[in-house]
Amino acid sequence: MSNKRTKTFYIWNVLLFICAMICLVCYDLYRGLWLKGLTSSWFVLLGLVNFIYARKMKLEQSRSLVLIELGLFFGMCADVLLGVEFILGILFFALGHVFYLISFYSLEKFQRKDVLIIAPIAAVSLFVVIGTPFIRIEDPFMKKLLMGYAVIIACMLGKAISNVKKSTFRRLILLGSAMFWFSDLMLAINMFGDGGRITWILCSYTYWPAQNILALSLFHFVNENIQKDRAISIV
Repeated sequence: MSNKRTKTFYIWNVLLFICAMICLVCYDLYRGLWLKGLTSSWFVLLGLVNFIYARKMKLEQSRSLVLIELGLFFGMCADVLLGVEFILGILFFALGHVFYLISFYSLEKFQRKDVLIIAPIAAVSLFVVIGTPFIRIEDPFMKKLLMGYAVIIACMLGKAISNVKKSTFRRLILLGSAMFWFSDLMLAINMFGDGGRITWILCSYTYWPAQNILALSLFHFVNENIQKDRAISIV
């Protein structure tokens, strides 16, 4: 029964991911704030489906799953808010990253290597924001806001690297985080520089897949924890 259920939810994951990518192409072609919100709603729906999967499989260790789903939700809100009030959108994105970061630390507690990994990523992020000709920010408040955001996303990526193991869930988390980090740099160049169409493409076609990959990782999170629980019960 559980094997059949797993296959069913796997199919749902694949279908929702495909629908999300189709919607992304439609948004790229036709734009519109409503279409942007619809494109983002797919990764929230994908995460929700995997949350339901966890409940169906009676998974008790679901704290990380809930935190990532919250990160997905705030990401969707941020996507819409960016087109209405940019600063508020940035703040919602930052809050979403905080939820992701907390979920990563719920998997693995703080380790010294976290600092060694995060520091250079944060340095690169800050350098791109304030030390290169690609981005020119005149407003001091906006510059500080983006600097703080750059550090948060660097922490998210650094912890994802630190946590990586022989686990499909953690590898997908790393892939999604890396793509998210890159897309944010492209967004900054697109918004505050002269990146043009190329940075829009690089941002869009890494950001939305990244969010969907993070949502997709939850399916593997459920499976890996179920296998772990079964192994413990056998012992």
